[in-house]
Amino acid sequence: AVVSTQSTGGRADVFDQVISDLRVGFNKMCYSSPDKYEGLKTEFLEKLPKKLEEIANFIGDGPYAVGEKLTYVDFLALEYLDVIATFTPDHFKSGSIPDYIQRMKDLPALKKFYESEDCTHKSYYINGPMATWNGNPKKE
Repeated sequence: AVVSTQSTGGRADVFDQVISDLRVGFNKMCYSSPDKYEGLKTEFLEKLPKKLEEIANFIGDGPYAVGEKLTYVDFLALEYLDVIATFTPDHFKSGSIPDYIQRMKDLPALKKFYESEDCTHKSYYINGPMATWNGNPKKE
């Protein structure tokens, strides 16, 4: 469990590691060989609810990872959680994590980007094309 009495910088560093750990597990699965993919996918999806609960508990009442202050880790979390939500949308239908993602996407500059023609999130590979799960939107 993450200690909630750390300094803002310390909490941001810890949250960075929590989010990065989630992404490393996701990448391990995505870039695995096709013969190992299904087993790693099952393992990832079994562990995901606990990881998301840990992230939700860390954010707590928020609204951001370290409380009221928006930091770099919120942007990392948005990117990683949004990618994983694309992979497994059922895990992101309701609750504090989808609320957090939406709160981030509603920040004025991000909202403008997501609504612009410059936003390519639905038209590019999430991972490299050589990945077993590359997130190719044309295959979704």
